[in-house]
Amino acid sequence: MITLFLIDDHSLVRLGLSKILSRFDEIKILADFSSATEALAALSQNQPDIVLCDISLPEMDGIEFTKKAKDKYPNLKVIMLSSHKEEFYVLKSVEAKADGFLHKDVLENELIEAINRVHQGGSFYSQDISQIIINSFVNGDKPSIPQLSAREKEVLHFLVEGLSNKEIADKLYISSKTVDNHRANILKKLNLKNNVQLVRFAIEHKLV
Repeated sequence: MITLFLIDDHSLVRLGLSKILSRFDEIKILADFSSATEALAALSQNQPDIVLCDISLPEMDGIEFTKKAKDKYPNLKVIMLSSHKEEFYVLKSVEAKADGFLHKDVLENELIEAINRVHQGGSFYSQDISQIIINSFVNGDKPSIPQLSAREKEVLHFLVEGLSNKEIADKLYISSKTVDNHRANILKKLNLKNNVQLVRFAIEHKLV
């Protein structure tokens, strides 16, 4: 029996995964969570064989969860399941010692193969993700942060300073709606959920 935790802040994703995995007698979902913080706390009471974890999560992202969980529970296996394929997040997941990385458009048979291989002590990366890792190894690349436009960098700078959309709009002579569009684009590019994560990310990675 292979036991799992599911972590994703979208209930439909958790429901869909549960429905797929419930068809396999050898797999049992112990619990599902909308936040990595809740899942990390639950590990002290009940440890699954594998955690299927999204990257973009509120409060604590999947990469930070993986680092903390692996540090405290070295035998725990983690497979990242993300809607993004950017090199930055793939390589950060590898650095965090994730045991696998799958895109959310993964086919059912590949998902099951990944779970079985990781449970047996191996690792699993879908073909396109593997190519990113191989290219990085060959070229000696370090994780590179997705590029922001000049205007997005200006908006980010003011967001970190704590300015509201209206205050930023006044400074840049654009509409509040345009500021909000830039903010949404920045969050999407960096795979973040909210301003709190955005400010923390910007400071940690010296973007401002």
